Amino acid sequence: MLKQLLQRLTRIMTKTIEEPVADKLNHVQSGGVHKEPKKPRVKQAKYAMLLGYQGKKYYGMQLQKDLPTIESKLLEAMEKAGWITAAQRDKPFDFFFQRAARTDRAVSAARQMCGMQLPRDDDKYQTDGAGVLNNLLPDDIRVFGMRRTINFFHPQKQCDYRTYSYTCPSFVFAKPTELTNSAFRLPKETLAEVNDILSIYKGTHNFFNYTAKRAYNDMSSNRYIVSFECKEPFLFRDEFRKEDVEFVQIVVKGQSFVLHQIRKMVGMVITVVRELHLKSAIQRSFEGQRMDIPMAPGLGLLLERTHYDCYDKKNAKDHQPLTDWGEIIEKEVERTKFELITKDMLETELVSQGMMKWLADLVHHDFTSNPEAEEPEKKTFVTMAAACASNAAKEQEAASSETSEAAKEQESTEPKIVPAPVEDLEVESEGLKIVEPEDDKQPVAASASQ
Repeated sequence: MLKQLLQRLTRIMTKTIEEPVADKLNHVQSGGVHKEPKKPRVKQAKYAMLLGYQGKKYYGMQLQKDLPTIESKLLEAMEKAGWITAAQRDKPFDFFFQRAARTDRAVSAARQMCGMQLPRDDDKYQTDGAGVLNNLLPDDIRVFGMRRTINFFHPQKQCDYRTYSYTCPSFVFAKPTELTNSAFRLPKETLAEVNDILSIYKGTHNFFNYTAKRAYNDMSSNRYIVSFECKEPFLFRDEFRKEDVEFVQIVVKGQSFVLHQIRKMVGMVITVVRELHLKSAIQRSFEGQRMDIPMAPGLGLLLERTHYDCYDKKNAKDHQPLTDWGEIIEKEVERTKFELITKDMLETELVSQGMMKWLADLVHHDFTSNPEAEEPEKKTFVTMAAACASNAAKEQEAASSETSEAAKEQESTEPKIVPAPVEDLEVESEGLKIVEPEDDKQPVAASASQ
């Protein structure tokens, strides 16, 4: 009996020693080991969120410390709604939060897609989710809807294509013989020429010249463009100047884009149409020679749509599509897009005249310079005019000094000619006789009859 008791005590003591000291889930009670009851596991599910925003007040889409971004406002609203914790707000990857496209500073989006993992509650998110978040979000960020997805959904990696638009006044395509002003109207011949130039970008090309800090042999510089076209022009009323101004919308659909690629493609096309560069320069920009391509202003750039064609086709039986959200939501998107983004974009352009200022500097752009070199000092119209006047004055001064020196040399080398004494002369001309005076007397004019 004593032997069995000692063996049992030894087993208990051995097992207790082997227990991890830092394991807070285990504790010893009455000589035995007991585990605390586990918390019930909450089932999780993946959801897709469709949203649009006016980006001029934000530093891009992605979360940045101490800077206002679209994600920071969205995560704050989700925390206030009780969907996520404060820790998840600061580290959104903990609940697998991702976005389809990382828009730059001041760039807007009509249809941006986000993915996240939340406690499974389809009615809570799909039915009432958009309304709950819109009550907590700023007016320039709108959520249009949420849909349940597959568990391995990734909005960026499973996005097949992205469509962007660039809106600008049509006078950007004015020829050198045409006036660049608000009265300009784009001829059909010029529109056809623009679309012909845009078609050069279709297909796969190396866009290392259209971004920053990438080498020609960097495979990540290769991008595939599906379509690139300029839509028919439309008129927008300038209420301040009481006139109609014509705008055009350039739409590009591609697999993905590198930083600044779209704005530089638009800038290059404008340069060629305005005959500031040759059409063949576009093809040369895909080759290994470094070229500084002008970048159009960022105001007109807009993320129009993200495409999930393969996802929709593969999961059509079990899940709702993500490319087309239905007639009701699509109408709401178009309405919000015009009132929140497009209207503000056009009004801002008419007030700021940003494109007109950019065109004024475009004629001085140097395509041969290295864009990655140290940025040169920016010159204004006044400084450039002063520099031109100073150079002209220096050239004139140098020319005059050379002329005076040449005259002095000629005087020193040529023999002096002493004129012979002239006798008194009488010159008759048209009824007047001029008598050459003697010594220093002034000439006297007399009539022919004297």
